[in-house]
Amino acid sequence: MLFINARYFRGSTFSNIGVTYAKEYKISSDRSGRIKRVHVVPGQEVETGDLLLEMENAELDIQIMKLSTQIKSLKKEKEEKKQLLVSKMEYMAAENGIKLEELDAEIQMIASEQALNRRLTDRYGLAAGPSTPLQAGLGPEDLRVNSLVEKRKLHQQAAGIRMKDFRKDHQTSLMVLDNQMDLLNRELALLVDEKKKLNKYATEPGVIKSVSVLNGEEVDAFAPIITINPKHPSSVVGYSVGTASHHAVLGQRVTVSSFDDKRNAVQGEVIGFGAIVELPLILQKSTAVKAFGKEVFIKVDEKNSFATGEKVLIK
Repeated sequence: MLFINARYFRGSTFSNIGVTYAKEYKISSDRSGRIKRVHVVPGQEVETGDLLLEMENAELDIQIMKLSTQIKSLKKEKEEKKQLLVSKMEYMAAENGIKLEELDAEIQMIASEQALNRRLTDRYGLAAGPSTPLQAGLGPEDLRVNSLVEKRKLHQQAAGIRMKDFRKDHQTSLMVLDNQMDLLNRELALLVDEKKKLNKYATEPGVIKSVSVLNGEEVDAFAPIITINPKHPSSVVGYSVGTASHHAVLGQRVTVSSFDDKRNAVQGEVIGFGAIVELPLILQKSTAVKAFGKEVFIKVDEKNSFATGEKVLIK
């Protein structure tokens, strides 16, 4: 057993070589359904947001259709109730107006009779006799007019109360419909969101590794559908050798650069350590003696220009 030779590195600080890695990610179905159309093939590059496949669920479509029909029916019922309210209020107002006109006509008729009596009295010079208790107060016609005026007032008040109560009851009925529609719309929004989730999109740039379904195929819930390799690596496994003073520490910031192009570099952070293992073939020297090193796990920004499996320098 032999550790990797320190001639790979220079300086007294932590410095080593490693290999870039990218963890593939799988796209799975959220619920059972039928594959409507697959839009990608293995080896195809995709960007974030690209549509990978379309999927449908008959049961979900039926539920959405039922809810949409219910909401449409409630909207129609609401419009009909609003029209009924307008029509009923107009009818009650007209009915009240007719009654008021009748009372006004009766009051006007009595007033006309009183005016005629006064003119006749003035014309023929009829002398007024001694005052009587009735003459000193209100005459029969005056009392009748007052009664009709009071009756008109009470009728108008009663009509106003009836119209107010009817409007209130009707508005309560409309509010119940609004609440029902609100609940159904919320439920519909959830189902529509589930339907949207049936279609699968790329969550990050990458290359299609495999497609596990065909157009028209029925799949179970949570079944793997597509496997994608990220376009660029997100981690590096370095191999530490030499004295303890040259080893990295947890949380240390390091620079990771391409072994072949030092200008291609990104910052990284040491996030953990592994065991002493045999180095990957790409890091082995062309000798019969195998080299070993302690694994150092480094997280790097995914916005980099490295290729997965590329040999890199870590400083």
